[in-house]
Amino acid sequence: MADRKFKTKMKIIFLLSTLSGALPVRRRPHCHACFNGMCHSRSTVFTAHKFSGQLAVDRTANILYFHYQTNRSIDHTGSFDLNDIKFKVLPKIGFTFGRAVDQSTREVFMSGTVGIHKYNPKTNTVKSIGLTDKTIWHLQYKDKIYYSEFKSKGIFTYEKNKIKSIKALSNFHVDDFVIDKQNDIYFLSDSMIYRLKNGTKTADFFIDEIFSLATDKKGDVHFIQPGSRTVYILDYSKDSLTELGAIGKGTPFSVVFDADNNMIYHDVDDEKLYYLMPNYSLCTVTTRGKGKNVKKFVSMRNE
Repeated sequence: MADRKFKTKMKIIFLLSTLSGALPVRRRPHCHACFNGMCHSRSTVFTAHKFSGQLAVDRTANILYFHYQTNRSIDHTGSFDLNDIKFKVLPKIGFTFGRAVDQSTREVFMSGTVGIHKYNPKTNTVKSIGLTDKTIWHLQYKDKIYYSEFKSKGIFTYEKNKIKSIKALSNFHVDDFVIDKQNDIYFLSDSMIYRLKNGTKTADFFIDEIFSLATDKKGDVHFIQPGSRTVYILDYSKDSLTELGAIGKGTPFSVVFDADNNMIYHDVDDEKLYYLMPNYSLCTVTTRGKGKNVKKFVSMRNE
């Protein structure tokens, strides 16, 4: 997980922390997560609101998009500039659930109660682009829009106002899915992960676990286990999962990676969005419990 220049990193950590209240000064950095033996400190991006749906990042400008509901039950779709530390509410759209970014144009696709909307960050405008008779559950963008429908089977594509069903997936209820650098589709269905390899006609069972799915800036697919807080990455040379590390506490969900491959996630335990950045301290991950009750614990090394 690459980091930016030291001064930029410290500025982001300080300013993000300031937004949610000043943190006490400590001699040693926090170790909120441990990836590849390196500690990561977390900063609060946004808090005190109810979140729902997918997170999405415009990696060109490093802007995070998300939905939140105020204490008065008013829905907003917001953005947060991770470089310039700026927050704003998107105009003329409240509730959204699915979100995906075209990284080449920076346009953001969002599903509302029905239909799909497109946000243009250059003009700060939102417009409907179709599917107004459908309730979209999840969105991904990889040269075109991929989506699943709420309480319906399958994954579909939407391009030039035409809908096309991916026939190999028509019998699956899809709870989450991503498209990796090889254009393989990984998806969660009935508490199991399946994979539809690019160019094949049948989806195959991949692993019997519930994971949140995410791809990083390189298109590598990651598997995040909310219960144990463990993060895995696919080793493409071996076609198997490799443990990257773990998050120290909470229940991570809706994970995305920013322009520098730093992780951002929604913690469903305390309803906060967190931003993880390396602080160069060494760490280890230990395991407690057995079977489905395994928990991962992060601790700093003394060397």
